[in-house]
Amino acid sequence: MSRFGSNSDEFLPLLKQYLAADAGEDYHDLEEVPRKLTEFAPSGHPYACRETVELLGTAVGNNKGWQRPFEQTGILRYVLQQLDPLQTPVELATQYLRVIGNCVADNDDNRNIVLPSFEKLIDCLERRSLAPIALAVILNLCNDFKVAQDRAARLRLDSTICEYMVSNKIPPGGVDYAVDILTWTSTALSPSEIRDASSLKTLNHILNLALSYDEEHYHDYVAICLHYLQDAELQTKATQPEVLGRVFDLLLDYECRLQPEEFQEAFRALNSHIDPSRLDPGGHDFVVTQLVNSLAAISATDDFIKLYNPRSPLIKKVKSRLLSLAVTPSTVCACVILGNIAVSNEVSIDMVEDMSLHVTLIGILSARKEAALLYAAAGFIRHLAFPEENRRVLGEAGLTETCCHLLLSQDPAVRGEAAAILCKLATDNFENIEQIVYESMPEDITPAELPGAALPVRPTILYHMITQSQLPTAPLPSSSMKPAAIELGRAIVAILRYLHRSDTPHDVEPMLRHMYQTPFITKPLTQLFQQRFYAEARSEGLLGLGLIVQSHEGAMCIVNALKDDGSLLDSLEEFLTGKKKEVQSQNATHFTRDQQNALMFLHGLSQNGAHLMDSHMLERVEAMQINH
Repeated sequence: MSRFGSNSDEFLPLLKQYLAADAGEDYHDLEEVPRKLTEFAPSGHPYACRETVELLGTAVGNNKGWQRPFEQTGILRYVLQQLDPLQTPVELATQYLRVIGNCVADNDDNRNIVLPSFEKLIDCLERRSLAPIALAVILNLCNDFKVAQDRAARLRLDSTICEYMVSNKIPPGGVDYAVDILTWTSTALSPSEIRDASSLKTLNHILNLALSYDEEHYHDYVAICLHYLQDAELQTKATQPEVLGRVFDLLLDYECRLQPEEFQEAFRALNSHIDPSRLDPGGHDFVVTQLVNSLAAISATDDFIKLYNPRSPLIKKVKSRLLSLAVTPSTVCACVILGNIAVSNEVSIDMVEDMSLHVTLIGILSARKEAALLYAAAGFIRHLAFPEENRRVLGEAGLTETCCHLLLSQDPAVRGEAAAILCKLATDNFENIEQIVYESMPEDITPAELPGAALPVRPTILYHMITQSQLPTAPLPSSSMKPAAIELGRAIVAILRYLHRSDTPHDVEPMLRHMYQTPFITKPLTQLFQQRFYAEARSEGLLGLGLIVQSHEGAMCIVNALKDDGSLLDSLEEFLTGKKKEVQSQNATHFTRDQQNALMFLHGLSQNGAHLMDSHMLERVEAMQINH
């Protein structure tokens, strides 16, 4: 005889009474429930069917002790089989989902049974009235269960949920669940999945959600966006205006929520010396840094250069951020983005002549102290100095004096950028060279003192550059950066190159003599030649020494340097020997550029400085000429 009676009127009270007790070891009577539910097919006894399933869902929800009996007696499998996301009446489908969700809560055995039916649960999201309970079930299925989270990722549940959320198909009661599932699913995506077209679409949806003023979930959306944006391949696809524009809007929106002291924390975090991975992932500084770095990476792609120009709507918005009186972390980002677009002479000239962006940048470089901002602004204006047409304008606007101040920065990356700008300004531009060689260094700068020399009566900008190149500095955060000492030495070589050009229309001899009267003029060049880390810079140092020694005044400077430091000739001999072996190993029949420059140096030294050298030094110089 049936434990639960023969009809629905008897069945429901008896089942309710049975379920009210604790589940014991003997629960085989529950095997009758699936048979009864089959008899109470929804078409015949909809009320009895729904009430029965509701009793089951309530019982297992109140007492997890029923989870195993429901699985062992076939109830869980029956409910999974009967659930039809599109055909089952909403009220009954809701109860089916309650049973499933309560059966899998913290129960991996039951989760493994439900997992093959994951698509059914996802399909339930298509019905807005079922979405909250379906999301709750998926949440229980995935919570602390990586297998389910991975399965959700393979099914691209992140994309499905985002589409429903932006379409307002998920009621408010399901949003909390949806956001949690989004977080889990996004972090479970494989590298190939996070790079596909679905991810780009999903990122765009999440950006929309983040900017929709859902304050309760705002930081969750931002964190999910950051996760997608860290992938380098996805960054190349995120150049599309609708995506990139929203990422920039998100940065602006986020920093509007920061307090003044949090601005400074963000500026410090953006410093090139700070490793973002060491920041607190929940901190404001981490979020700002990740957003800025993502925008910087996106704007550094080839696709970005192809899609945008200074008149593009997005670039106009970025430019307005740069021109704003309020200086915030997004100003750093604006400098980077605009600097990345200034990759052609045409664009760079346009930014100087028509937009006068250099005036704003010089203002930032002159007035601000934040290292991250100074580095970004200096990098941008260095791009603007690439076209020869811009260099005179930049010099006249005060960029040379501004760089003199930046050389005093405690940040080695900022000092390196300032030195690189000076090098660019001095390349093939007589007016800037004239200013560097003749003009006094800014009055508010105290000249650095080097041992063994008295301060000149009127120290020039060139003297400031020389002394700054000799000061010790902190290590740079990246091997792609060059220290100030290297760039300042290269700047002096650039000056010498121009002044030794045969086609220059200017009378350069007085300027060269003035240069050679500047104390320590050879030190940056010998330092450039004797360092071994930057091969191209070493070659430039040798060239500079060779140019100096082409006159009697220059040769005197070189001989004095050799008397102070005999290792220079040792370095030259070692260098020549190495170059000779290199050429022989390649079976070459011609001198390399470096060999030619070395011999030019030796020839000039013997021609113009022979009377200044002692016999031993002269013999060494002549021997090197003969042997090489």
